[in-house]
Amino acid sequence: MDPNNSKTAPRTSTPPPPYDEGPGIYPASCVCSNDYTAQHQSLTPECIIESTLGPMPVHMFCPTCHNYIITETNELPSNEAYLCCMLIFVVGCTLCSCLPFFMKSFQKVDHKCPQCTSYIGTYKP
Repeated sequence: MDPNNSKTAPRTSTPPPPYDEGPGIYPASCVCSNDYTAQHQSLTPECIIESTLGPMPVHMFCPTCHNYIITETNELPSNEAYLCCMLIFVVGCTLCSCLPFFMKSFQKVDHKCPQCTSYIGTYKP
């Protein structure tokens, strides 16, 4: 077989598929059901501000009542404070065992909405 004398069969070109057969890309406001009818959803924009909870009250939108609020805070001793208190008491320093209850690093702060009184979150240092 001589590579210079080999004849190749002519290729028949096939046209590309039409555009209406390709995968559909639908707009975000259009939801297509099984019977191929478009239903438009009325989307209301929600303003969500993500704020990190801290030891002080925070300005935010309440996720429950959707009002702009300043959170109410309640400072309580954490579980680590109780554990450290028992450990200090067992070691023998009974007078210093209540010390973790007065340290800021052993306090947790619960945040709640002042209008609907729903729990928002807890800050732990």
